Amino acid sequence: MTKKKDILIKARNITNRFGDHNVHDKLNFEIHESEIIGVVGGSGTGKSVLLRTLIGLHKPTSGTVNVLGTDIHECEPMDFLDAQKLWGVLFQSGALFSNQTVLENIEFQLKEHTDLPRDLIRDIAMMKLKMVGLGDEAAMKYPSELSGGMVKRAALARSLALDPKILFLDEPTSGLDPISAEKFDNLILELVRALNISVFMITHDLDSLARLSDKVAVLLDKKIKVATLKEHLKDPHPWMQDYFHGQRAKGAIA
Repeated sequence: MTKKKDILIKARNITNRFGDHNVHDKLNFEIHESEIIGVVGGSGTGKSVLLRTLIGLHKPTSGTVNVLGTDIHECEPMDFLDAQKLWGVLFQSGALFSNQTVLENIEFQLKEHTDLPRDLIRDIAMMKLKMVGLGDEAAMKYPSELSGGMVKRAALARSLALDPKILFLDEPTSGLDPISAEKFDNLILELVRALNISVFMITHDLDSLARLSDKVAVLLDKKIKVATLKEHLKDPHPWMQDYFHGQRAKGAIA
């Protein structure tokens, strides 16, 4: 008998409105443990707005986001800080501090959220770097000295600093060549299996979507549809047909 997976994040009736423009209308979905959800949608469907809503950077017009029992938009500041430790975020650009070395970028998370001794913080930061395939040489470099792929890995190491239960990835393979993108996909899969973490991944990379996602969340007509890729392929909605059966999808989605 398959064990029922715990719910890590429960989003209920999420509505995001900007002036007269309604981006999301009562979105309801969940993120379970050890689950990779790929998120797609057309331009203007609010993919990044939704991500920011889930990590507390944007308060929805209405609705709730519950992370392991904490309503992150209505809780006390200290409770929100505790909830923040449950997730890591990889932004599209990497968002590393340009005036800090790679190692210092990772250490920053640990210094901000823990009282660990300085030597232990450095050891943990180095371990996280090695976990994503970077070594001692990369640790002492500044972000401007790294290749695009190395920046992604360094940012991923920083997002893993606090041993999160959930990773939020915003276009993780954007700007990478096909070989580097495939290696990054492999790394994500390895981390999910080894660390038993969940992933919420916004992507336009159909290869990554097909390879990594247990489920695909489609933002469409101000709503969200969460299903397996196979189920979406059967959806008769014109956008679904164009997106999943178009010329660019051939080869990536069988």
